[in-house]
Amino acid sequence: MSKSIMWTETDAKGFESECLFNEDSRNYEVMVCASGRRLCRSESFTARRDPQQGMDEADRRTSVTIAERLVVEIEHELGDR
Repeated sequence: MSKSIMWTETDAKGFESECLFNEDSRNYEVMVCASGRRLCRSESFTARRDPQQGMDEADRRTSVTIAERLVVEIEHELGDR
């Protein structure tokens, strides 16, 4: 299974988020990862279309929403509110 980076971002607090595209013969999976200070969270969903042809706008919004939520979860677990 090959992986391609669709986007990456680091916020002002140093939390990193990235969106990866996993391609296999059955479906197109988008994996969103967030990390910061020794913690990492990830979540994946099935893409609406092949992201290599340009990421679907709804998939992009979904991935950003997931990344924001994962960062908030990490902040809360670390005690940063």
